[in-house]
Parts: sequence; C-alpha cells; structure tokens
Amino acid sequence: MTTIDLPLLSNKRECGTCTKCCEGWLAADIRGYPMFPGKPCFFVEQGVGCKDYENRPKSPCQNFDCSWIKIPGMPEEFKPEFSNVIISEKDLKGMKVISVNKAPDNPSPQLLSWIINYVLLNRGNIVWMVDDKTYFFGSQEFCEEMKKSKHVKG
Repeated sequence: MTTIDLPLLSNKRECGTCTKCCEGWLAADIRGYPMFPGKPCFFVEQGVGCKDYENRPKSPCQNFDCSWIKIPGMPEEFKPEFSNVIISEKDLKGMKVISVNKAPDNPSPQLLSWIINYVLLNRGNIVWMVDDKTYFFGSQEFCEEMKKSKHVKG
C-alpha cells in the first residue's frame, strides 16, 4: 500500500529563497519599472529577495497570490524555484482562475495532473500554456470568456 505524505495544514509556507515571481516571467509595473519575460524586476536580487521589501507596493507585490503558498497539500516540488513554473490565482470578470505560467519551463505532467485534479475537486477554472499553446478548463462561462480572448492561441 502506498502512503502519501502531505504537509501539515498548520505549517505556514513562505517564499524563502524563491524569487520566480520577480524574475521576469510575469508582466507587471513596479513603481515605474516594467517587468516582463526577459526583464526581471528592478528591485529583485535573484535567489535572495526584494532589495526594497519594506517599501514594496501593494500591487502587484504584496497582493501577489502564489498558489504554492496558499493551496494546502500542494507538493513541495511544485514550489516555483524547484518546478520553474509559477501557479497563481487571478480574477477574470469575477471568476477565480488558477494560472500556470512557465518560469522558464513548461509545467510537468505531474504538476498539471495535480493542479487539474485540484481544480476539478474545487470546481474551479484553470489556464496554462505548453510551449506557445494556451489551454483552459473550467465553467462554461469561463470557457466562453477564454474563447473570446485575443491572447488564447489554442
């Protein structure tokens, strides 16, 4: 019989040395400094953290919603600094969406399987990319909205 070790729900996860959300895999503007794929945040010291942490802006920095930190039981190996994938929750016209972003790798089959099962169990919505193709799954309203999107290639 196989056993699965899950982290204790009382353990509070922290970023630690993970700086993936600041390394330029996501697009944002931080106090007038653009960040986008290929251009990390002006304030990040990769593998260490924010050089101006105490003064980081509420949006996007303090409000960033790393799903590895928030979702109980998500495996340790899915932490962005280990998986090279950023999983975050976003809002799309009032619908909660889990977004899986390359950082710089495509999500592994194990990561996608785990997060899709999580979304199915919680009746959520998910969008992810593999190479340059976008995939999505969720409610009918969410899927219709995604099909209208100019950013969806799939």
